[in-house]
Amino acid sequence: MKTFLLSTAIAAMTTAAFADYPERPIRLIVGFSAGGGTDTSARGFGSFAAEAPSMNGMPMVIVNQPGGSGLQAAQTVADADPDGYTLYIINNGTMSGASLSTPEAEFDPRERLVNLGCMTQLVTGLHIPTEHPAQTAAEWVEAMRANGETVRWSTSGAATMHAVVGHLFMNANGIDHQVVPFRGGSNARNALVADDVTASFNGNQLIEGFEEDIKVLGVPSLERDPANPDVPTFAEQGLDALNVTGPMCLYGPVGLPDEVVGDVSAAVEAVVELEGFGRFMGRSGLAAMHLSPEDGTENLNRLMETFAPVIAEIAEAQE
Repeated sequence: MKTFLLSTAIAAMTTAAFADYPERPIRLIVGFSAGGGTDTSARGFGSFAAEAPSMNGMPMVIVNQPGGSGLQAAQTVADADPDGYTLYIINNGTMSGASLSTPEAEFDPRERLVNLGCMTQLVTGLHIPTEHPAQTAAEWVEAMRANGETVRWSTSGAATMHAVVGHLFMNANGIDHQVVPFRGGSNARNALVADDVTASFNGNQLIEGFEEDIKVLGVPSLERDPANPDVPTFAEQGLDALNVTGPMCLYGPVGLPDEVVGDVSAAVEAVVELEGFGRFMGRSGLAAMHLSPEDGTENLNRLMETFAPVIAEIAEAQE
């Protein structure tokens, strides 16, 4: 009887401890420098999070911790106390690519982090110069096959989501190719503008202001990018769909109390519905969208399975 009463008291105390969560600002860790797509999404979400009923009016404080393609920040959050006051934001594509291409880090996000919902997404596009005669991805593929030359294409890093999409696309369509990785999407874009490469696989938000130089021929998602609805999917053009997008998700350390998971995931859903958040993301070339923790987890699992053989191929070629 005493054991039962003690267990009941402990459970009641635990529930009470998190009943008023959050009671202070939450640190939202970004694994990249200020100014990129992840940082922009974090600052947009963080600035509206206090308006979600489940957040008790508490803000999120953005902390940039660049390094290891986001893995250093992921490790920080995974090792933090599971009290809900240290969270992480990352797009699933980048986290999949970084963890798989850095096996020495021994960091599996599926085992170390808990998905709390997703609020926007990064979508890769096939970018080519506007002066090229091809008007569709299918026409471009036909032209590249016909000339028989090795296609040099740029991307934002050797094993980023954009790079993996590029390898998948080229291999699926039988195109001889050579990747030219850069440090960051803007550098990859600039290489295309300068005609240093034939094409680029990059985030579609980066063409804003460069519409006279670059056109997007297609995206690898099953549905069109809400932020660029005029761009058709590869599947619509009779090519392999690939089914790759990078939803931007919140994560916390394993062991978060159910009450905290519920409050944060409810906040993600509430913020996505705010007109102000939608306008903020739209100005950044991105679209507000929502995935539940379950759907975000399923997306990560699928990307890890899809990316693993491609990243192994990339690593072998670099040896």
